[in-house]
Amino acid sequence: MLRNDAMNDQEQIQPFEFEPERCFDTFIGVARELIVRPREFFRQLPKTGSVKNPLAFLTVCAFLTALFVANARSGGVQLFLLLCCANIFSTVLGSMVMHILAQRMYRSQAPFGSTLRVLAYASLMDTVSWIPLLGPLAYFYGLYLIFLGIQEQHQLTPRQAALTVAIIVCIVTALAMAIMLASPGSFSQALQMLDPQQAENSL
Repeated sequence: MLRNDAMNDQEQIQPFEFEPERCFDTFIGVARELIVRPREFFRQLPKTGSVKNPLAFLTVCAFLTALFVANARSGGVQLFLLLCCANIFSTVLGSMVMHILAQRMYRSQAPFGSTLRVLAYASLMDTVSWIPLLGPLAYFYGLYLIFLGIQEQHQLTPRQAALTVAIIVCIVTALAMAIMLASPGSFSQALQMLDPQQAENSL
């Protein structure tokens, strides 16, 4: 009886990830899995193989996020391209840093593609992080997705995964503060690009 139940559970969890060839259907499917049963989704992801699918998913999320934010801020093409490229670059860079941490701190044997998959699929939360009421919730749920994904893909304990995510958050915060202090003018220009209407009123 228990064996049959286990077989039924395995049949219910069908291994899949985003497929650019079926963009709309698989995007909706991945989004549903990340919200309904995120741990199972990350557990069934492949740890090896091509990273074409997660990179495509990341590109779609970055495109949608940049489009939404640029329209909400009445920005132009320059703001859209800047946000889209920044989202993709920061996710890939964050994956590299997190992968090095997992390897050096916990001797993880998982390949880089495993880490990239986690952060790429967790970028789904960026598409709603610009909404005032949903922003903080989306940010913390995104961190929760990374926490779960790192556990499953790198076979870490909850404490190890939490520490890895905390270190990444500290690094990102420190870099942002360093940029602010080193080049306050550039930071001010970036804020003006995000909110051009307020910039015009302040002139």
